[in-house]
Amino acid sequence: MRPSGYMPQLDALRTVAVLLVIVFHWFPTGEGINRLPNGTIGVLIFFVLSGFLITQILLKNRNAIHAGQTTPGHVYRNFLIRRALRIYPLYYLTITFVFILLPKFSDIDEHPLYYYFYGSNILLQRTGNWADILSPFWTLAVEEQLYLIWPWVVLVTPKNAFHWILGLMIGSGVAFRAFAYVQGNLDGVLTPACLDSFGMGALWAYVTIDQSTLIPSFLKKMSIASLLALGTFFALLFLPTTHFVVVLLQRFTISILALFAISRASIGVGGWIGQVLNNKALQYFGRISYGIYVFHMLVPSFGVELVVTAFHRFGVSLTLGYWTHRLLSLVILLTSASLSWYIFEKPLNNLKRYVPYKLVSQPISR
Repeated sequence: MRPSGYMPQLDALRTVAVLLVIVFHWFPTGEGINRLPNGTIGVLIFFVLSGFLITQILLKNRNAIHAGQTTPGHVYRNFLIRRALRIYPLYYLTITFVFILLPKFSDIDEHPLYYYFYGSNILLQRTGNWADILSPFWTLAVEEQLYLIWPWVVLVTPKNAFHWILGLMIGSGVAFRAFAYVQGNLDGVLTPACLDSFGMGALWAYVTIDQSTLIPSFLKKMSIASLLALGTFFALLFLPTTHFVVVLLQRFTISILALFAISRASIGVGGWIGQVLNNKALQYFGRISYGIYVFHMLVPSFGVELVVTAFHRFGVSLTLGYWTHRLLSLVILLTSASLSWYIFEKPLNNLKRYVPYKLVSQPISR
């Protein structure tokens, strides 16, 4: 069995990923439910998933190019337009909101161009200011930077050489983190430090599109690799987070585990795990996960205060404890993301139908 079309269980994995990021940012680090590196795990699930989905699209279009149904330039242009329709509107609306109304809570006040040109990860690497309310947007900057280059790599690399590119990509991510460690940079927010995660996802796309006969054996190997990765991951927890081995391998092991989950979910998991991943609520929250991610830092600080103030004006006094504050934050966050999806994101996303990848009028003469 191979992935095809819409893969609903992947939406449930998106929910898991974004919830891990929320836990990391909303609860004290190293305590209670936030003892694991939840933020890193959530982000890397998104990176591996993005590497799979984007590369799968590009590989299919590479084959369409070889069949004379489109051209590299057409695919690249429409790829960027489609990504822009999905990512740009909410991103720019949010950073502009912060720039105008909450400038003192972000470095966007002093360095707006880094945010408006998707370079906030570069700025964060320079400043180390994780208190910036827009600091989670470094992951969006990484993805956009990759989108500029990766399509050309996929489209022009000969089919029989692509596996070498994947090996180089995965190895480069680990090697860059080793280089950055020597330089004293442990944050790993620059794009090269994330290449192994994207490469893992791209590897699964390569197997499903170009080497589909190898899917069963690949999944068996992934089962063994994931067990080794899981053991390594827990062993690394006993080392300081700044230890060289942790910086080098923690992301790598998490990416392997993410790849295992994504590869299985993309073809459909059965049993009780499958029942969880097929839960309609989980899949729905996965569909609106972009809005959840974009808003999740704004809501606890400002959304809750706005709601409490509104209730106060109607004569209702809300006294929030620690957990009631988090619960109200979650309700506001899910409501905001839902409204954003139906009113703003989904209508714009539907415009993708006007920018198809294939040239539908006539085949290209060769």
